[in-house]
Formats: sequence, C-alpha cells, structure tokens
Amino acid sequence: MHGRGTLNHPSGALYEGEFKDNMYHGTGRYTFPDGSTYKGPFNKNRLEGDGAFTDTQGLVWTGDFHGKAALGLKMLHNI
Repeated sequence: MHGRGTLNHPSGALYEGEFKDNMYHGTGRYTFPDGSTYKGPFNKNRLEGDGAFTDTQGLVWTGDFHGKAALGLKMLHNI
C-alpha cells in the first residue's frame, strides 16, 4: 500500500490516511474497536508526533505521541 486510503481491520478498527511501504505513514486517523480515535501523524505504523486522542467519553487529549507513550497530554475544554 502506498498513498492515501482506508483500511478496515477484522477487529472493527479503521485507519484512514496515508500509507508508505504497506505501513501507516504520514497523516491519518485511527479508530479503535471501542470507538476512541487518534488523529495525527504516523511513522512506520506508530503514533508519532503532535496529535489528538478522543476517548470513548468524547474527551479530547492533545500532546506529543511516541508509540504507546504520550507525554504531557492536555485535555481540551469546551468553554
């Protein structure tokens, strides 16, 4: 896979975004099977860089993501 596209996983997860060498690479949106989402940059299938995670309650967390780690997350408030 190379370029922009959508990949539906049997688990119910969904990726929409850029691919390079059969991996998530570039800007994309990943929807987890529980409905939570991550939107931001990917690097070789890993969440990598300044992105936003929306949890199952609709709360949006922004920060610097590095694979499974996300240091200094901040919750966005709707005021």
